[in-house]
Amino acid sequence: MSEQPLSTSPSASRTGTPPPDGRFPLLRTRATAVTALLYLAAGLAMTQIRLLNTLGYESALVFALIAAFAGGVLSLRLLRDVPASLPVPALATHWLRVAGTGALLLVLPAAVLTVNAAFVRNCAMFDGAGFWLLLPFPTVLFTSALVLLLRLVAGRRAGLLYALLILLFLLQPFVQIYTRPQLFAYNHVFGMFLGLSWDQTQPPFLTLLLYRLSTLAYVVLLLGVSLALQQRRRGGVLEGRMRLLLLAMFIPALAATLYFAQQSDALGFTNSYEHLREELGAKFSSGDVDIYYDSTQVSGEDIRLIAREHRFQLKQVCTALQVQWKGRLQSYLYPDSRTKKRLLGTESSQIARPWKKEIHLSMDYWRESLKHEIVHVVAGAFGPYINHAPFVRVLGLTEGLAMAVEWSWGNRTLHQHAAAMLNYGLLPTARQCISTIGFATNSSSVSYVASGSLTRWLMDSLGVPVIRRAYAEDNLEEVIGISYEEMNSRWRRYLRTVQRARPDSIATLYAFKRPSLFTAVCPRVITEQSRDAAEALRDFRFADALQMYRETEQLAPNARAVFGMTGALYQLGEMDSVRSLVARYLIDSTRAYSLYPLLLWEGAAAWKLGDSLAADRALTRLLTANPSGWPTALAQRMRNALRIGGAARPALRHTLLGALRRERNEDSLRNVRSEEMEMWMDSLGTAHPAAPLLLDEWLRLVARDSSGRRQALTRIAWLPVDRMPTELLMRCGAVYYALGENGRAKEFFRKALMMTAHRMLPKEQMLRLEIQEWLERCRADSRGADS
Repeated sequence: MSEQPLSTSPSASRTGTPPPDGRFPLLRTRATAVTALLYLAAGLAMTQIRLLNTLGYESALVFALIAAFAGGVLSLRLLRDVPASLPVPALATHWLRVAGTGALLLVLPAAVLTVNAAFVRNCAMFDGAGFWLLLPFPTVLFTSALVLLLRLVAGRRAGLLYALLILLFLLQPFVQIYTRPQLFAYNHVFGMFLGLSWDQTQPPFLTLLLYRLSTLAYVVLLLGVSLALQQRRRGGVLEGRMRLLLLAMFIPALAATLYFAQQSDALGFTNSYEHLREELGAKFSSGDVDIYYDSTQVSGEDIRLIAREHRFQLKQVCTALQVQWKGRLQSYLYPDSRTKKRLLGTESSQIARPWKKEIHLSMDYWRESLKHEIVHVVAGAFGPYINHAPFVRVLGLTEGLAMAVEWSWGNRTLHQHAAAMLNYGLLPTARQCISTIGFATNSSSVSYVASGSLTRWLMDSLGVPVIRRAYAEDNLEEVIGISYEEMNSRWRRYLRTVQRARPDSIATLYAFKRPSLFTAVCPRVITEQSRDAAEALRDFRFADALQMYRETEQLAPNARAVFGMTGALYQLGEMDSVRSLVARYLIDSTRAYSLYPLLLWEGAAAWKLGDSLAADRALTRLLTANPSGWPTALAQRMRNALRIGGAARPALRHTLLGALRRERNEDSLRNVRSEEMEMWMDSLGTAHPAAPLLLDEWLRLVARDSSGRRQALTRIAWLPVDRMPTELLMRCGAVYYALGENGRAKEFFRKALMMTAHRMLPKEQMLRLEIQEWLERCRADSRGADS
């Protein structure tokens, strides 16, 4: 039964188009009422779903999709018959009323979510309103213009054609992300899809605004074509004022759409491989590896070292997975997170594309992420589907396999972390670790580490070939013949036998008791504001950064803001304020575990003020808890310097405290500090207790490039090997390895391995794993050469 508008006009009842006088009560039709109720119900339902319960990017994206379907159906109903006799101005007016009706209906869910902000936290109402204006509202204009054109071209078959076109529009982001390097996708139907990554950042507002202007250009283009077709249907030719009017609409819109299409990569709407390689600028090939990088940021010697590490990890992964490598590994190294965000679509995530045998890494974290991403690529040899990785049933196995091959995470093994999570009630079940829904809804650290521990246990228990088959079939239970319940029971029974790195309560809570994206308060807004504050810190605007972090903490209490405030106060030289702030936050038992690394800044501030005892106490508390991350490593070096005493302490103090300072003249300060340490080394001699510490810090300052590493050889020979602790032996070995002297490097690593041979503590076990990998690296490198 056809829908009839509530009008007394015979013309309106018969055709569904406006009567000659242009009046048409669109808001009183049954189709409009049904759509309004649907929008209202959807808005009310969204108030019960985290991330969707306020005005923001997620809710705007969801409603853009709803408007594309339900709003498209409404436009099809309201534009169901367009008589050939209808004048062009009347048709244009009618389309404006249809589009206006669709846009007006969006006010209902927007109002519901606005009211809901009185009951839930909405940290950026203005930004959220902006996303609603840029996502669903242009969608209504675009889809209604598309419907009008389809009605004129296809008549009653317009609905079928519209459905097919919408499906193609929805497929477009998947095709684009599959074929191009980007993780994001812009689309005239829903605006923008941010992509799947662990980033919690807002879409680039200005780029989205520019893209939606291109959508409006397409709307004008579609409308212009429709009006021209209507004029031809009426039997007339385009002439006079009508022709000029349509040309005035069509030509600028066509020019705009052509410009946007031509400059799509440059404007940030898309990113082709040609554009990406042009942006990075340089290519280095070595063995089976091609690396694209920025030669202004990476020296020739460094890129050769990076390529050696790529080749080594590729071989290690192939051996672990029992796979023969074929083809070439493509590696894209981004110079900084900002460039990576612009070109790839993510700041913090490192990405692998198994179907293209490529990885995308940032220079800041490439070494920590390289092996993990290579596992994804190598596993693509037996991965399912077009993406060569399971994701329908066992997404957790995709990341679990990569973590299992890596084996360690931070300063503990996966099993040690999982055993601690089990002890403190934070470990998810086997099903929650591996199943796609369970993996995706946990916080990223819990999902990755728990799935890695479970996968490693399965690999050790059942063998790699079995796990490869489960990976290939996207099904774990059926392949291994064990239910998730039984798997969970056996895995937990095994974890209870694992020797944990105790004490581990604070380290475990710090790493794993974090909210997921689906439960965090204002995650995108907080991340965005924290990024702006961090940029202010990098630009030496310390007072501005402090204020920005304070505002972020007031908006939604979070660890990032507290660390930022502490760092800003330290940069401003307000050491007493640093100590009082740390004391204030660590006394709060509900948050102390997530802020424990603040003790590093407390120790540094106390040392800066000359209170060595307080500094030692703070650093010892941090080292006892031993959470993963660089603060613990720096705290160990600081405490060693504090406890060594003697005349060399000022030189060590300047260098170690300087590691937390931002300086405008870092290179010159580094030279001054290294010269000061050399003076103390020559003055004190090799027998002094401070000699190993001075040499270690000197190497950190000097051995940063080829000339510095060559300079380091003489100083390394200055100190007898028997006087070197394990960490210094490893640093010296790494210097020789970087210079290509693998024989000498192995001597240092073997000595370091001997020093840890009889130590059974978990920390020493982790150290042995690292030393053994260095020895294997030396052996593997001696059998290969750069191409």
